[in-house]
Order: sequence, then C-alpha cells, then structure tokens
Amino acid sequence: MSIYAAMYFLPVLALIQAVIGGLVYYSFPYIIVILSVISSAAHFSIQLDQSVTSLIVSTFIDERNIVILFGHWTLHAYGIVSITQLARPALHASLIILVPLPALFYIFTARFTDPSKLHVD
Repeated sequence: MSIYAAMYFLPVLALIQAVIGGLVYYSFPYIIVILSVISSAAHFSIQLDQSVTSLIVSTFIDERNIVILFGHWTLHAYGIVSITQLARPALHASLIILVPLPALFYIFTARFTDPSKLHVD
C-alpha cells in the first residue's frame, strides 16, 4: 500500500516544488530590493547616536560600516537592474542613481523617529 502512496506523493511534491520555484524565480529581484532596504535600515538602527552627523561620520570612517553600506548598495543596484533588465538603457541606467536613496532617507529622517519627542495630544 505504501508503494501506491509514493506514486501519488512524489509527482505532487515535484509539482509543488516547480510552482514554488517559479514564484521565487519571478519575485527574486523584488525580494532583493526589499531586503536590501530593510537590512540597510537595520544596520543604521544599530548605531547608538542617531544624529545626522554621527551617522555620516561613523558610516564613512569605520571600514566595516562602509563595506556593509556598499554591500547593500550593490544588492539594491542588482535588484534594480534585474527588475528593469535595462530594456531602455538611457532610462533604466539612470535609475542606478537612486541606489543610495534609502540610506540617505534613513540618515536624514532618523531625528524624527525619537520616541522621547512623541507628542500625544
């Protein structure tokens, strides 16, 4: 009886793997961009001093932080290139300029996220 169960189970398992593998293959560039932004924000949030000058100085002075930041930027650029596939090179290559935007957005808006400055009316 177990031989017959395997005859039904293995093709169904192969079908499930093919469908999920196709979904991951199709959504991989979007996942890369989202995880790049999230991991960049997580990296900056670990810093104790959240002032703009401290975040900029600690990012560009400490070798570890600059390597991590360039890694995030590389993943973000890879995701953008994968999504656009550079079908129109003039337009899509200019989107690479947006790669540092999540890091700059975090650095310049971190001061607005201090919980001690929350005004509840």
